[in-house]
Amino acid sequence: MTAWFAFFGRDFLASTLGWSAEERGHYLTLLVAQWENDGLPNDLKRLELISPGVGKCWKLIEAKFPVGKGGRRRNVRLEHERHLAHERSERARQSASARWSKTEGAQTTNHDIPAENDTSECDRTCDRICDGICEGTCSSDASMSMSYSPPPPPPPPGLETDEERTGWQRLRTAWNEVWGDKRKWRSIEPPPEAIDRLREPGWLDEAIRAIPEIKAGACSGFKTPPTLSQFCARDPARGSFVARMLGGEFTDSERLTRRETSRSSA
Repeated sequence: MTAWFAFFGRDFLASTLGWSAEERGHYLTLLVAQWENDGLPNDLKRLELISPGVGKCWKLIEAKFPVGKGGRRRNVRLEHERHLAHERSERARQSASARWSKTEGAQTTNHDIPAENDTSECDRTCDRICDGICEGTCSSDASMSMSYSPPPPPPPPGLETDEERTGWQRLRTAWNEVWGDKRKWRSIEPPPEAIDRLREPGWLDEAIRAIPEIKAGACSGFKTPPTLSQFCARDPARGSFVARMLGGEFTDSERLTRRETSRSSA
């Protein structure tokens, strides 16, 4: 087995956007443990021994490690990288063997070195290395390659009903339309605060109405605009951030007036 695996920083950050450092740390630890042990146990108590404290955020991380054949949990993307690493290693071994044979005067044939698009080898490797996780990704006319598109992600964890999932899509779309790339929420997974708020009657409609008001000055009392996690938060004593924002609690009238004056004089 290859002692290292390819790590794509941009993909990792995009898939964990809005996570805490603790949550990302547990996620990365479990990825390494999966790579070294060909999977993870499907037992939270055993996972706690691997990454102490993971139970506190397991609800968020669980979907990243679905249960596969043999009852072990595996991250699909990582198993794909394991397959690619095996292919690279096998090609290097065969290439070295071919060069060595030539120096000994032996003749190699095309049969000795499988072609890169040898789908039967791909199928065998998937069955042996991926333990069934790659099933269905090896087509009859192309081998596994870096152009491979992983399967669609599972529904965001924590959202239990179609109404909640639809509500999250509305909220995420409204947020990203207002902020664009500057403060875009790239993860398909909602922050934990959003899950709680989406279950509150009437909150989503208020939130959709409040999002454009942030740029209009409803949060002018802040040095920087709130994040989506802050926007979805609720203070036990003072209520939801959205209701407080719409009530004018975070508006700095003087700063807002100065900003409008500056714009009109520009």
